[in-house]
Amino acid sequence: MTDVRPRRTGRPPLTDRATLLAAAREIGFADLTVGTVTAKVGVKYSTFYRHFSSYEALLSAAVDEVLAETTFPEPAQPWRTHISGTSAAMFELLHRNPGLAHAIVALPERPDRLVTLFRQTSEVLLEAGFDGKDTVLGATGTFELAIMPWIDSPGPTPGGVTRREQARVTPEPLDERVREAIVNSVEDPPTGWVADKVDLMIDGLEVRLARSRAARP
Repeated sequence: MTDVRPRRTGRPPLTDRATLLAAAREIGFADLTVGTVTAKVGVKYSTFYRHFSSYEALLSAAVDEVLAETTFPEPAQPWRTHISGTSAAMFELLHRNPGLAHAIVALPERPDRLVTLFRQTSEVLLEAGFDGKDTVLGATGTFELAIMPWIDSPGPTPGGVTRREQARVTPEPLDERVREAIVNSVEDPPTGWVADKVDLMIDGLEVRLARSRAARP
């Protein structure tokens, strides 16, 4: 007689890598831990570690996914435009994702997408005629200037209001022109302030490029 009993397929998995990563994205970088992810999905730590070897592995995957979804300027444009546009896109991405800047800095290795963006920016600068050192300085500054306002703050935003008030009442003997410039420039987020810093870097790079060209035989 033929056995018609249904074949046992085993216990279905409680979750998968994609579900854990989606939960991490919903939680957000500012509150992301292994505990918050497992609690949201409803699984144990042991289940989490079947899919991610560590918290850093989850963080890296989440950062790469967010960077991959973001549109950055294409390299085929003047180097000044590429730098300012790339830095602005990075700044806006960090603004939309509180905690992302701290996550990038905390990772043992730079995310793959960020390495690609750095390579593209360095190639634009090399093509424009910069030497290796100034290329690295320019490409690094493009991203560091966008990241630093979020790192230089204990909370999810740069805390513009608090720092504006500090500039007004600081006991340090600041020149009034300096004090006024700080008060007028502090924003939350400091979009214009970062753009001005990038412009200053671009002006400096332009001077160095002209000097380098003039020194060539």
